[in-house]
Amino acid sequence: MIFLYKIIINILFIIAVPFLPFIYLFSEKRRATLSLRFGFGTGLKPKPGRKKRIWIHALSVGEVISAVPFVKALKEQHKELDIVFTASTKTGFDMAEQLLLKENTRLIDQLGYFPFDLGYCVKKVSRQIEPDAVVIVETDLWPNFLYEMKERQIPIVLINARLSKRSLNGYLFFRKFSFMVFSSLTGIMAQTPLDGKRFQRLGVDEKKISVAGNIKFDQPVEDMNKRVVEGMRDRFGIQKETQVFIAGSTHEGEEKILCEAYKKLKKNYPGFLMILAPRDPERCPAILSYFLSYDVHAAFMSTMDKSKTSPDVVLVDTIGELARLYAICDVAFIGGSMVRQGGHNPLEPAAFSKPILFGSDMSDFLLISNMLMDHGGAKRVESEQELKKELEVILGNRQIQKHMGSRSFEVFSRNCGAVQRIIKNLETLHIV
Repeated sequence: MIFLYKIIINILFIIAVPFLPFIYLFSEKRRATLSLRFGFGTGLKPKPGRKKRIWIHALSVGEVISAVPFVKALKEQHKELDIVFTASTKTGFDMAEQLLLKENTRLIDQLGYFPFDLGYCVKKVSRQIEPDAVVIVETDLWPNFLYEMKERQIPIVLINARLSKRSLNGYLFFRKFSFMVFSSLTGIMAQTPLDGKRFQRLGVDEKKISVAGNIKFDQPVEDMNKRVVEGMRDRFGIQKETQVFIAGSTHEGEEKILCEAYKKLKKNYPGFLMILAPRDPERCPAILSYFLSYDVHAAFMSTMDKSKTSPDVVLVDTIGELARLYAICDVAFIGGSMVRQGGHNPLEPAAFSKPILFGSDMSDFLLISNMLMDHGGAKRVESEQELKKELEVILGNRQIQKHMGSRSFEVFSRNCGAVQRIIKNLETLHIV
């Protein structure tokens, strides 16, 4: 089966070769990652002495952020480890650089890009890293990579593993191929018992599967003292009577809904401020044009200090800002949920005791979103009308805001501990 995959992937690569120069020239993201993912100019250094080297991989921004508490705890408890961290996307790489390579608190020893799943690329990067074990966060499993690690007898563990019903059905359609992929893993640490059962349905040995919980509950909450919060409020021109709505990690199609809801609510709340953070900050210019065309005064966050007027909508055009911004909002909306994207992490606003709204598709955070709704900390909205209605209820009643916020924080605070369970399991498997 692996040989058939190798043939297909190589044929696809040959077909793609003539287009690579155009991709390199016209895509800034691909230009930054292309050669590195082929294994050229990575700058990765050989393993120092006899130190044990762990290769931790996270696909993109969401997985990188999830990995931070795990990496931090692993480094603190196993100082002797040499940790190489990789991401697959430029935004993921930039986020990892920002969070894991801080000048005073370096949590990793090296940072690089995950190779394309071509035999040559995988071998080249793997030889540069020389891992003793591989830990993959949540997802991003590639057959050539898994095959190469298995051939070299390097254990691979999937942590914070989740498997949606939709993904399970897709894997079951290619049952033999899926079994080959997942059977290569040394261990799978699932988020929930349901995820664990779904991996078993793919034929994974029950002994390889454990339920460790979701490391997103172990996300560190930034120490936002009163002085810091007031400084942020001053930066945005937020007055005592201002109501602040944050729409985080939005996708194309959601900004139109948010714009319509905002325009209608603004009539009843003159000091209403919306802070909108698209999942891809590069979309900000297009979003700005859209809002301006509908007579909504919008501005980039990066130019706020230079602007003499306070905009109606602030677009967050840099990465790494969203999580702390939730500290200054009155209500939060989770993007990727009113379009079929599976939603994003609702625990970031929950950590600051904020009421939460999201759309009908929270499939990537199904357990967390259900827990928040069941506990009264979040509500589901399925249309622009429902979004407007729920915002009116929450913004119009400070007691409802406070109640929903305290309930969301309870969900966040009562479900910690996954990181320590994962590290303990890794120790049992002799990975660390």
